[in-house]
Amino acid sequence: MQIGNYLSENSVMFLNSNDKNEVLSSMAVQATKLGYISNEQEFINALIERESIMSTDIGWEVAIPHAKLKDIPDFFVIPAVLKDSLDWGAGDDQKVRLVFLIGGPAEEQKQYLQILSKVTLIVRNKQRRKALLEATTAAEVLAQFEGL
Repeated sequence: MQIGNYLSENSVMFLNSNDKNEVLSSMAVQATKLGYISNEQEFINALIERESIMSTDIGWEVAIPHAKLKDIPDFFVIPAVLKDSLDWGAGDDQKVRLVFLIGGPAEEQKQYLQILSKVTLIVRNKQRRKALLEATTAAEVLAQFEGL
């Protein structure tokens, strides 16, 4: 499984927001525009509900919000680089600047875990994470996923 199969230049976002729900909504709008989801509001609600259970902030300035719904046909990943650090609500005073939104079919747990594992592998690498934080183009973001 290549993580690059779930990404495209059009999916990479650079956002200037200081509100978590606004970031999630912007990313859901992008997922709709790209044809990944058909019910934008249901997806946003699922993301917010998931965040209310437990923050998806994993440390290293990274959050991985995710939602799996029965009407999403295939997995997708939308990476976003935030202009400024954002409190993601983890309660640990750590801020987030990289957000990787994962969406996919409700019944596909194995594939979801593989995608999550690859994203985590990438952001745990200090050099790749630094390159992502400094990226100003979609090509620079996508380059960090090559070969994985």
